[in-house]
Amino acid sequence: MERTDQPDQPPTPTQILTAATVIGTLAVLAPIPPRTIRGLYPTAGPLKATPAPVPASDGAQVAAVSSFLGLPHWRPRPEVGETETRVLMWSQLELNALYERIGGTVTSRQVEHTTSDGRPWTEEEITVTVDVPGVGLVQAVTGWCDALAKHGPRNTLALTRALPRPAVTV
Repeated sequence: MERTDQPDQPPTPTQILTAATVIGTLAVLAPIPPRTIRGLYPTAGPLKATPAPVPASDGAQVAAVSSFLGLPHWRPRPEVGETETRVLMWSQLELNALYERIGGTVTSRQVEHTTSDGRPWTEEEITVTVDVPGVGLVQAVTGWCDALAKHGPRNTLALTRALPRPAVTV
């Protein structure tokens, strides 16, 4: 078999590009031991999932609410409208699970909101109100999301069946 490459000729641009691509790919895909890069970036230590601090005066009330609702890591987030007695739930499915677990009074209302650019929009807000011992009335709230209807029709949720029916006058 005869060799076609000549040792005295420089590599072609295609050969150089191919070699660079192969070497670069190997460098990217090669496993790097964590010790190699561990000391490059200063860290404050391992990440810990800790609840947000609560002012000392409200600690007992927050603990009572989170314990009663079965939300051990809940802390009020004022930036989203939560208080010690108003808890925002992720969805109507989460609020329904809470209602099925602890009961309460269910209400619904239309709420006007404004987007960041000033456009108004309306949503249906569903609230479960419970009487927490030592605290008083606490509201768990969420906005109704029609996209979650794929998990079952609205009337299959205990939460929506508990809504007061409008009075019918004849």
